[in-house]
Amino acid sequence: MENQQILAQKSAMSVPSGMGQAPASSWKARCGAVALTVVVCLFVLEVGLRITGRYRMGGVSGFQAAGGVSYVLKTNVSKRVFWPGLSWSVYTSDLGFRAAQPGPSGIGEKPYYAVLGSSEVFGNGLDYQKTFVGVLADHMNRHNVDVINLAMPGHHFMEQDAVFRSFAQSAARPPDIVLICLNPLFIGGYDDIHENVSVRLGELFDRTHWRLPLAKMVLANSLASYCFFRDGIRNTQAKYFPSKDFPLSFYVKRYSTRHPFRAPEKTQDFVQRLRKLEEYIRSLNAKPVCVYFPTVGGFSLNDLKAKGELRNIEPFDTQFFVQLAQRYCEVEGIQFINAEPLLQQMYDSGKTLNFRGDAHFNGPTSEVIGAYLYSALKPSNSNILSTSSKAGAAPPKLN
Repeated sequence: MENQQILAQKSAMSVPSGMGQAPASSWKARCGAVALTVVVCLFVLEVGLRITGRYRMGGVSGFQAAGGVSYVLKTNVSKRVFWPGLSWSVYTSDLGFRAAQPGPSGIGEKPYYAVLGSSEVFGNGLDYQKTFVGVLADHMNRHNVDVINLAMPGHHFMEQDAVFRSFAQSAARPPDIVLICLNPLFIGGYDDIHENVSVRLGELFDRTHWRLPLAKMVLANSLASYCFFRDGIRNTQAKYFPSKDFPLSFYVKRYSTRHPFRAPEKTQDFVQRLRKLEEYIRSLNAKPVCVYFPTVGGFSLNDLKAKGELRNIEPFDTQFFVQLAQRYCEVEGIQFINAEPLLQQMYDSGKTLNFRGDAHFNGPTSEVIGAYLYSALKPSNSNILSTSSKAGAAPPKLN
């Protein structure tokens, strides 16, 4: 009994009153204070980023909609797009095509050119006036000629074919000239109609894996502070863990001599489809013109191959697509504008043609392309606005 009393006294002395584990309410108060401080700091950062204009948040919804054979653009959109490291505005007209501003396009009131293509023609990463179509439109305005950009990011040949036919059937008057802008991706994936994508809140997502990307998109379009931290992390990664601007393996596969498109029957199928589009354009008393754009990835592959730095990869040929397009135009009697020599010269001189971390043409490159197209297409050049027609000819054997 005496021993138990002694132990009880020692126990009481070893844990003084008020000492030991803090009350739960104290920890909750501290965590609440920390959380409140973080929220206040994020709020101040959010307000500061918006006031300074570093991130001007727009609507959460994107600028695309379900339609056509896969997807199209919404009408009368005003959207600020934020990519890591750059931002740009997208406006669409009442026709659902990219424009300098939303609202009525006025297309058809005077002569106009229609431009078909994919993301490099749409002008990913650039405000409309800085895209090469915007630069061309600015030049052509001096001649009282409009330019309408029917291109859409990610589209391939068959999707743009459908977009043009739908537009031509509803237009007040057909275009005078139709520019068919070709590149290796647009040609090589000509029959890919993006059946595996769905449009949610105006953006494209994989039909089965869309929830997490959608959540990230909502955050990126709602919170400037999210974009701030996202860009900071990615810039740090780029600084200390540098990588290539784009995966060259993608271009090796696209230019591969074993690519499915290189099969003679596949190549001829594309040629037949291109010819049907050409005939449709001529049936409208419009003039088809083909424009070829190379990829920056193709230039990099050729450069690395010349330096002997590419080993144990499948054989590739970066000239196949441009030669295909050029031979087709020669047989069909179509004006062919090849931007590859110009861009190759710029690349060889050390100029950067694309955005950092992205293979699309940057602003300076797009300005040069726009001026180059104008020099080839301005109305004083061989009366280019005069329509042309010709008797049908057998499609060329290009295999």
